[in-house]
Amino acid sequence: MGIVHGRPILAADLGITVELVGLLRYPAGVELRLALTAYGHAAQQARYETRPLTDPGDPSPRWSFLRTHVRARDLTGEADPYQAPILSTGTTRSIDFRTTPRYWIDGIPAPASLTVTVEWARIGLAAMSSTIEIGPVPHARPW
Repeated sequence: MGIVHGRPILAADLGITVELVGLLRYPAGVELRLALTAYGHAAQQARYETRPLTDPGDPSPRWSFLRTHVRARDLTGEADPYQAPILSTGTTRSIDFRTTPRYWIDGIPAPASLTVTVEWARIGLAAMSSTIEIGPVPHARPW
């Protein structure tokens, strides 16, 4: 299992940052951990976009979330977070919004390059891509 040290910035725009918090490599796949932080107007938009639906039978309310697209060699697709807790705090000076989604990506061969594209256009984050190099699993036993 490998851990990313530091917090490489995957994307940054006015009032929004997306950081790579961790990347855990297992023989069966990769766990990708991101953190999106928004301030000011972007935070207000993020709070509005992720609001819970008050009436699940009403199709008119719309919401959105951080879109994450992953590509590794011949594998490509949208990643769905399996854990995306939202932590929002408000102060008199600014409004903060933070979410820390985690993604499981099956069957990534190692070593490999993982291209991660993040986007949340509805709060002002245009699509931005970063490439992450993934090495072999240390001390992995061949099966």
